[in-house]
Amino acid sequence: MSSRAHSRIALVLALLLVAMHLDFWRPQRPLLVFGWLPEELLWRLGWMGAALLFLCYFCAFVWREEG
Repeated sequence: MSSRAHSRIALVLALLLVAMHLDFWRPQRPLLVFGWLPEELLWRLGWMGAALLFLCYFCAFVWREEG
């Protein structure tokens, strides 16, 4: 895949991460997952995992040193 294609994919993924971070569509409710983990915390942990994967992709395919 070309560098330009990776850049476009990274842009779309970054916009998705921003939308997930704002999460205006999710209802805020005091739900516990596994009986002890608040749903909001689980969402934020999942978001951080997605951001980590995005960062790994970005560093490996978009922000590369040529040479």
